[in-house]
Amino acid sequence: MDAVAAAFGLGGATSWEPVSGGRAHLVWRLRTERGEWAVKRLNRSREDWWLRDYLVAAEVQLAAWERGLPMPRPVHPLEPAAPLLADVDGHSYLVHEWCEGRPPTGDVTEWVGRTMGALHDLPAGGTATWDPHPVAEWLTWLDEAPGPFTDEVRAYLPDIAEAIGLGGDATGLTPVSSHRDFKPDNVLETAGGPLLLDWDGAGPEWAEWELTRAAVRFSGRGEDRAAFQRVISAYEAVTGRRPPASPTSFAGLLKVYLGGAAWMVWRALGHRPVTAAERAAAGPHALELLADLRAALGRLDEWAGWLARST
Repeated sequence: MDAVAAAFGLGGATSWEPVSGGRAHLVWRLRTERGEWAVKRLNRSREDWWLRDYLVAAEVQLAAWERGLPMPRPVHPLEPAAPLLADVDGHSYLVHEWCEGRPPTGDVTEWVGRTMGALHDLPAGGTATWDPHPVAEWLTWLDEAPGPFTDEVRAYLPDIAEAIGLGGDATGLTPVSSHRDFKPDNVLETAGGPLLLDWDGAGPEWAEWELTRAAVRFSGRGEDRAAFQRVISAYEAVTGRRPPASPTSFAGLLKVYLGGAAWMVWRALGHRPVTAAERAAAGPHALELLADLRAALGRLDEWAGWLARST
């Protein structure tokens, strides 16, 4: 508590409370003589790719803040290890001003579309990629560790192959720099309006893929057609763009499920340096993501129909 407060120049610390919520990182509410702060300890990798991706995310976050996007004020550490990042006792921390609020209870769909449209007006930097691990790689991982868990993963290989086949062509898509994780968990409803949280995954994306992903997430996983349409229409009103009425417009959602499942399979099989508890949790999480992938594949034609202008 005291070391983090000192690293970010927040004054003397008075209390430090864990905040429940996300599965990826630990978060605390820190009170000091200067105010209240949200402190996140990043569940980071020490591999080169992690810092490279983080630097891009920090650049997008700071550009969004300077542009006035609805988000908490980020705090700069006194001696940054990287933009906005401080290393304290072997861990990496981010801090932003504490904002009093709660998860959304009302309809924020139009706000989501408008906010994403404004965010996609930022200068685009970098190139979004579609590089899922081919089925042959999945087979290699599973063959190395036969057992009940890998048998369950193996049952999803046809779904993985189908999803991979849907995302290879980005022709006609719009490159943007964006948040990349618009979902209800990352929206805080405050007295002054909704705020978008958790920017450490920001970076290059295809606008149409992020938009459809958010439309599904903010419509009860694609169950509420009217809510889906409100996200799309509000975005279109800002940008003049609408995704094509095709299953391939949802490749961004499939990409999240594929990438997340692969990461969790690696953890579950011991291919990443994680704690015993993290490894134990990774297996069920991987299967949950693969089940979500299968469910999404079954809805793509229906969702594509919702994108048609006549609907």
